[in-house]
Amino acid sequence: MKKKLILVATALLAVAPLFAVLSEKNLSETLSVLRYELRSTYQDMRQKGSRFKDRDARQHSKLVQMMQRSNELSLMLYSQKQDYTFDMTYALNEVSRNYNEFSSRKVPFDDIITRLDIDIDRYDRLVHALRSIPPTTSVEYVDSLGNVVVLGAGAPGQRPPHLREMSDEEREKRARPFVLDSLGRIDRDSCLYYAEALLQVSREQKERIVRDSTHYAETNDMLKSAYDYAQQRYKTVQNRIFIEGQSSYDKILKAPKWYWSQAKRDAKEKYSISYQGNVRSQWRGQVVFRFSMNSLFFLVVSVLLGFAVMSLLTKKVPFFRKPRFVQHRTSMSVILAILFFTAAVLVCMAVYALRESGDGNEVSSYHFYNMASRLLMQFAWMLAAILISLVIRLDKPGKEDAAMIRRGVGLYTPVLLMSFIVILFRIIFIPNSLLNIVFPPLLIIFTLWQGAALFKTRKGLPVWDVIFGWVSFIVMFATTIVALRGYVLLGVQLLIWWIFQMTLLQTVIALYDLVKMYYDRKILGMKKKYREEHPTLPGKTDEDMIPVTWLYSLFKKALLPIAFVLSVPMSLRMASGVFDLLEVYKNYYAYPFLNVEGYISLSFSKIILVLVLYFIFRYLIYVFRCYYRLYRIKALMAEAGGKMIRENQYNFTLAENVISITLWGIYVLTLFILLKIPTAAVKVVAAGLATGLGFAMKDILNNFFYGVQLMSGRLRVGDFIECDGIRGKVDSINYQTTSIVSSDGAVLAFPNATLFNKNFKNLTRNNSYEMLTFDVGVKYGVDVEEVRQIILNALEPLRVKDKYGREVVDPKRGIQVRFKDFGDNSVNLTVYQFTTVDEHYTYAAKAKELVYNALNEHGIEIPFPQRDLYIKQIPGKD
Repeated sequence: MKKKLILVATALLAVAPLFAVLSEKNLSETLSVLRYELRSTYQDMRQKGSRFKDRDARQHSKLVQMMQRSNELSLMLYSQKQDYTFDMTYALNEVSRNYNEFSSRKVPFDDIITRLDIDIDRYDRLVHALRSIPPTTSVEYVDSLGNVVVLGAGAPGQRPPHLREMSDEEREKRARPFVLDSLGRIDRDSCLYYAEALLQVSREQKERIVRDSTHYAETNDMLKSAYDYAQQRYKTVQNRIFIEGQSSYDKILKAPKWYWSQAKRDAKEKYSISYQGNVRSQWRGQVVFRFSMNSLFFLVVSVLLGFAVMSLLTKKVPFFRKPRFVQHRTSMSVILAILFFTAAVLVCMAVYALRESGDGNEVSSYHFYNMASRLLMQFAWMLAAILISLVIRLDKPGKEDAAMIRRGVGLYTPVLLMSFIVILFRIIFIPNSLLNIVFPPLLIIFTLWQGAALFKTRKGLPVWDVIFGWVSFIVMFATTIVALRGYVLLGVQLLIWWIFQMTLLQTVIALYDLVKMYYDRKILGMKKKYREEHPTLPGKTDEDMIPVTWLYSLFKKALLPIAFVLSVPMSLRMASGVFDLLEVYKNYYAYPFLNVEGYISLSFSKIILVLVLYFIFRYLIYVFRCYYRLYRIKALMAEAGGKMIRENQYNFTLAENVISITLWGIYVLTLFILLKIPTAAVKVVAAGLATGLGFAMKDILNNFFYGVQLMSGRLRVGDFIECDGIRGKVDSINYQTTSIVSSDGAVLAFPNATLFNKNFKNLTRNNSYEMLTFDVGVKYGVDVEEVRQIILNALEPLRVKDKYGREVVDPKRGIQVRFKDFGDNSVNLTVYQFTTVDEHYTYAAKAKELVYNALNEHGIEIPFPQRDLYIKQIPGKD
């Protein structure tokens, strides 16, 4: 309604002509151009005139309806009894909602009137300027004596004697320096006609806007007064729900007759069929009974239709005859029935809405049907979400699958049925006195049922369902205690909140399982295809294949965690909406519970936003780092001619840390702005901590800066280094330590400052080749050159390429066998070769084995030390 008012006002502003003339050749040409533009604007105004009138009529009609609605809301609000909390909260919510909509869509009458005043003044001046161009429609002439003489008006005898016999044109020429010719007069007169018409239209528009703005202001004042009263009553309702409570159940048991008679009296007053005569209410017994019967009819038809459609699909469509689908036949039939029921409710709501907008009058029972249908659809959504979640998460082959789904349904049945009863209480606006008597016994029954269902069905169910079952039991037990203590309305709120929270969590978990299924069925195949298309790219993780896995990572790292976080405020909002306490939720959701002026402002909404931004920035950092790695690897491969590159050939540590620090810095700055933390407060804290932390963080800062220098290129992940006699491969470099995996598999962490100050050897820095030597001893008398050739031929098979396409043995240096020295038992030769660092140990073992076998095959003895022991016997002794 209010939106249409804004559209109408905007359309009225469009009537204002957008004509404008600039410096033309002369006055005649300027008048011609102005005449054309004014005529175009006038014709456009004539064409749109009827539509504007219709819009004015509709606007006025909407304004009348708005005024009637504001009066209706005021009457509804001021007539509510305080013992009917559901009725009261509905009235309060309606007033607050209408006032907020009215305020958010408020027509800017002041701006419209200001613009119209400008246009009216502009047209008025334009008309005056056109009239003053000679020959004027009312020309003033000053004679030689200084007397003002009006020409073109009055009898000729009133003119000065020397002007009586002159024509108007001659007198005009004598009075003015110039006079328009006949064509110019025609243009001027046409411009006058159009300008005066537009001036009149603008004045009429202003009159209508001013009139409507007056009524609009009156309506605003009425709604504002009702809204202020509603806020006061909201505080009363909050106090009754959370602080005062109602009568405890022990008091009810002490005087059951009095409480029961009061409940019957309130129920009779609430659900009576009619008042005196033919006066009826859309919120009382007859309408409620008719709605219940209609809902029951739609439910039965939907269930029958759901099972019939599933049976037909099973018979006619081969896809639905698959064994795994047949297992879920009952579950799918129920889901179809829920969908049909929801569709029927939506159709009924649409029909009532069309009937209401068709005749312009309020349709009997429309508001009740709209409210009740909305609550039924929410319950249908909860049922469908939980059932679909069970089907998705328990979709496993075999008969056990169907049995697990039945156990899952049995686990959730008590809490769902209890939630339906609570929603039913809300639909019928049950009086407080009747709720106090009925609700606690029902809670005791359903809590015991929930406990029995938990212990009966929890075996074999997934962990999440067992957790939900236990939490449901705890919440129902807590609600029972709260209700027995007299806080029945608080218990109702608690129970319905948990139902919505559980349903949203079930939805998120089901989505996570769907994403996992998508990964197993699609992403793994796409990753395999990507590896086949890019065989030279290193790595097989999701990070290395970001072009394929980015969507899966988006859901896993950002969207699903965000949905999990948002489920908390969404469930609170939905639970508040069921009992028309949205205004209370909004106030507390945005209320700054920690507000130190000039330092920080913290609220529940800001905490949620902080968490949402955290997951967004975490995903952005992940994506930027992955794409940077991919870009750099492809660039290095292009430089290497498309060959596979080694891990230590690229250095991503520093760039990845720069990306992380930059984006996390933006995140922190965003939090400063969001939480209203001024930089002055940060300076105060920093100044206070600077002195003490400066000494305490000396080593930390040293490690930090040395880590930056190491990351800048002196050391890379994948390099083989040797430090303090420890040889290993660099596994990671951070801002405090460098981790090394030694040859025996141990992980060692060196502080960056310690590693930087030591003379460690980077074994892979110089083309990744390392000199390997081992000695070979042969007996005296053999031909050394023959032995040299035997060794070189034996080692020839080891001169191959590794997986990166490099020669394992440096082709520039080759393999050399040199005479070392004359040993005690053998002639010692030394074998020299430069091998890749990562093949060092493997090559050495293979090389020694090949040399040993080759010497044996050629009959060349490898001597070993021998000693002869002589035992000398001393005479005269044993």
